[in-house]
Amino acid sequence: MPDDFTALNQMLPPQNLEAEELILGGVLLDPEGMGRVADIINPEAFYDTLHKDIYRAMITLHRQGRPTDLMTVTSWLQDHDLLDKIGGTAKLAQLVERTVSAVNIDRYAGLIMDKFVRRQLIGVSYDIAGLGYDTTQELEQVLDQSEQKVFALTQERPQQGLTPISDTLVDTFNTLESLQEKTALPGLNCGFYDLDAMTSGLQRSDLIILAGRPSMGKCLGKGTKVVMFDGTLKAVENIQINDLLMGADSKPRQVLSLARGREMMYWIRQKRGIDYRVNESHILSLKASGSEGRRVHGEIVNISVRDYLNKSSKFQQRHKGYKVEVDFSAQAVPIDPYLLGLWLGDGKATDGRHVIFGHNNIAQEVIAELQAIAVRDGYRLSHSDNGEKCDAWTLCAGQHQEGLKPQLRRVGLLDEKLIPLCYLANSKAVRLELLAGLMDSDGYYCRDMQCFENTQKRRKLAEQIKFLADSLGFRTSLISKKGVIKDRDFVGDYWRVRVSGNLEIIPTRIKYKQARKYVSNQDWHVTGITVEPDCVDDYYGFELDGDRLFLLEDMTVTHNTALGLGIAANIAKLHQLPIAVFSLEMSKEQLTQRLLAAEANIESNRLRSGNITTEELEKVTDAIGSLAELPIYIDDTASLTVMQMRSQVRRLQAEQGGRLGMVLLDYLQLMEGGGDNRVQELSKITRSLKGLAREVNAPVIALSQLSRGVESRTNKRPMMSDLRESGSIEQDADLILMLYRDVYYNPDSPDQNAAELILTKHRNGPTGTVRLLFQPELTKFENLAL
Repeated sequence: MPDDFTALNQMLPPQNLEAEELILGGVLLDPEGMGRVADIINPEAFYDTLHKDIYRAMITLHRQGRPTDLMTVTSWLQDHDLLDKIGGTAKLAQLVERTVSAVNIDRYAGLIMDKFVRRQLIGVSYDIAGLGYDTTQELEQVLDQSEQKVFALTQERPQQGLTPISDTLVDTFNTLESLQEKTALPGLNCGFYDLDAMTSGLQRSDLIILAGRPSMGKCLGKGTKVVMFDGTLKAVENIQINDLLMGADSKPRQVLSLARGREMMYWIRQKRGIDYRVNESHILSLKASGSEGRRVHGEIVNISVRDYLNKSSKFQQRHKGYKVEVDFSAQAVPIDPYLLGLWLGDGKATDGRHVIFGHNNIAQEVIAELQAIAVRDGYRLSHSDNGEKCDAWTLCAGQHQEGLKPQLRRVGLLDEKLIPLCYLANSKAVRLELLAGLMDSDGYYCRDMQCFENTQKRRKLAEQIKFLADSLGFRTSLISKKGVIKDRDFVGDYWRVRVSGNLEIIPTRIKYKQARKYVSNQDWHVTGITVEPDCVDDYYGFELDGDRLFLLEDMTVTHNTALGLGIAANIAKLHQLPIAVFSLEMSKEQLTQRLLAAEANIESNRLRSGNITTEELEKVTDAIGSLAELPIYIDDTASLTVMQMRSQVRRLQAEQGGRLGMVLLDYLQLMEGGGDNRVQELSKITRSLKGLAREVNAPVIALSQLSRGVESRTNKRPMMSDLRESGSIEQDADLILMLYRDVYYNPDSPDQNAAELILTKHRNGPTGTVRLLFQPELTKFENLAL
């Protein structure tokens, strides 16, 4: 085998001139034989240029319905000034003389195509080599282009650039003739009669968008506070588009859209955490406690309140709310955090420039720390008997030009003791030092209960201390009581913050306040919950990017596809064509369970929990047998690019001998692309999906979410402008379908199980509305009987 390009260049390209002559001679002898090779080879498949011209004359005459005998072909070549070029009548006569019969010309056609494809492969290999040497392109693009070039060789129809309209008109006429004779369908029958009637079936090479509001969301009751990315708290009703919320991974989550509406509300009661109100569509983010079946301990489960209430008591007991530690970025602070904690708990400013510590008996460990801070930061620390119950330690200006008091004034702490945001939203080390100062000055460590308590008469400060401890991942509680604090001469309401967990990481200086190591099998990050119905009320929600997980004020984590799957299953059943499903949101197990529930006609909730009868188990067995025979292929890769998807589809089509029924993508906004911003990125994705549909000659259905803007209108039926990042989607899509269920917005609607499929764009036909039957317990769409 040649080992370099030089040797390859010296070799003669693959060809079979004898087979070319036998085909041409056979057609001249028997014009009827032209029909046997016309669909197999084209003129470009011939290696000899003269043979190309002769065959081009034959194929043109054949498409015009004229004979391809010796006389007619000679006349056509002469009329087009090609007869002399091919060698005159002598060349044609020679072809006839060398041919004995036209019996085997179709086999010879196969030989010619074999050599033609090999020559193409050689050309493609040189192109790919050139791409390999071109280091200016990204590797992923090089691989995609290389794969596309090789894949094009496997296609039945030749890949051409400019094509004469005459060729296209002939193909169009043949298609129309087949349709007129009812021997072919305009498109793929998707199993929904009214939709098929309006669209004439799903057209091959079409990009179809199927959009709808998600059946679940992130909606909270008014007044519920969420953590912003900068560490502040904001009531949910004040959230605005483009706001940045704190994610469960300490990374920002951008608000993409807002939602307002009325729905049944529920209280989420956390045994060890705050209570909060949500709507029944709200997604709870829970952690599995213990391992059972496929569910492992600590696995995250995102489930709507509606579905949670339908779960067994065992499920509810084993799945708990959870909170996380937040990692803020480090930033400079004007005052030592431990010193600030001491001041907030036990400090007092004098009329002069001094700051006094010592309303309570001050421990020797704290005095030593004050001395160290004074030396390091240039303060002067002095001890005096102020005539009160306790000795006083005064911190004033020494080498430090200002002293502590002016610094406190500058951050606004002389008039009211509060924790500045720059301390609450700072590194873990800064927050731990601040908490240590608070506990050393004004905290109590209960060794038996393994917890710290800190009591304040200022509610705001108590809430900030709780937030501080929450952000560090501790378990906290805040209660208010009426009582007397004798040493502060205070009667009235006070607030007690209790903190527990791995308290040994808090760097308290006082020895008896240094917590022992937390030893317990119980995870303090999780807590049991109960869900209590409240009333129909206003809810406030938002759509987030990323994984859509965000934090409530105590760092509790919370969250924010049946028709497309039904269409895919119907096409697989009716046409026995391969279906490629790409699920970026649900796992292949979840998708399979949905298909199984619909096929067996068993409620999906009961099927997931295994709560089925013996008779239903037999139905499941039958359904598994039926589904196993369907050519449905699922890829549940979470972060998928268009190029990866195209590669998978090409491979599937090649493995299936060029047959492909449909490609389903769930869902569009989760796909990764390449662009400077999300609009450009999505535009590139939709163009690529349209190109994929044309390349594989199969419909591509991309599921898409609608913005929550639809919920702010009186008429909730979606419009094309409700598509998220709708510009490129509207432009590239051939068919846009929008799903609407009136009962979702109007629980008392008479159309309880009716669904509307609204065709808002149809490039090749009418728009309108198709009514379907939806069975929510099966997550299944069916034709609506009249």
